[in-house]
Amino acid sequence: MSEPKTGPALRVRTVAEPPFSGEAVAELIRAVLDRGKAFRFRALGLSMSPFIKDGDVITVAPLGAAPPRTGEIATFVHSVSGKVRVHRIVGVERGRYLLKGDNALESDGEVPAEHILGRVIRVERGGRRVWTGQGLAGAAIARALRSGWLVRGLRRAARTFRREKKGT
Repeated sequence: MSEPKTGPALRVRTVAEPPFSGEAVAELIRAVLDRGKAFRFRALGLSMSPFIKDGDVITVAPLGAAPPRTGEIATFVHSVSGKVRVHRIVGVERGRYLLKGDNALESDGEVPAEHILGRVIRVERGGRRVWTGQGLAGAAIARALRSGWLVRGLRRAARTFRREKKGT
């Protein structure tokens, strides 16, 4: 009696991080943007919630002649980790940018201009465009983020809401 034939074994690999380095991702994004083309990718993480959520599709455009401004959302290479991040510009000091996630308590520190890859021009969730708080609203959000009261207030409100919801 012969053994039953089986096909090749299915190997499943779970990947939490891309299989390439932050430096390689930054080079890829920079190469596309340097050609004057936009770059699209899927967001990972919650540091920009509620404006950008995990799984949203982000479109980044080249900076062009205009430098990024306070309130805009930028894609950049983090000075310490070397990873690509997407956070809001909350200030410009001495030609360096101060960036911070909308849902983060701490800023990313000062980021040199050459680490800014591009500006976020579109965010999509479920195939629909999402408002990200750009323009004058972005500048106001940046001011509130820099002071720290916005994130603390939102987190306090969320805790209160969860408590009230549990109580009913």
